[in-house]
Formats: sequence, C-alpha cells, structure tokens
Amino acid sequence: MPQEDRTINHSLSLICAHCHRCGRRSALGQGDAKLLPAVETAEPPPRLRCDMCGGRRVTLFNASGPVEMLAFLSGRI
Repeated sequence: MPQEDRTINHSLSLICAHCHRCGRRSALGQGDAKLLPAVETAEPPPRLRCDMCGGRRVTLFNASGPVEMLAFLSGRI
C-alpha cells in the first residue's frame, strides 16, 4: 500500500471572502500562492458579488492555512 504524503505545502493559499454589506464570510477555494498573478495598480480589482445579499463590497482574504481560515470565518481576524 502506498503511503500518503503528509507534508504541509506552505505555498498553498486558502482564498476566503468577506461581504461588508451582510457580513457573510465564506471559503472560496484553494490556490497556489506562487501562481497567483501580481495585481497591477492601474488594473481595477475584480468585482465579486455576495451569494447571500448580492452586494458588491466583497473583499478577498488569503489564509495561509486551515487554522487561519477558521479564524477568519469565525470573525476573529
């Protein structure tokens, strides 16, 4: 039986979102922090919509691990 690789990959980023209108916090997905493109200042940020209220004041948060993601989702960060 092959063994699982249990090493922690620190380059993975857990992407979360926070709606400032209704206060909903949600986990969106997982991505590789090295592959995320650098945001240029001349380029406007992407416009996201909240799935609960439809508000457009949504900000992204990149959690560095599951503990930080849970702290964000519970409102501690």
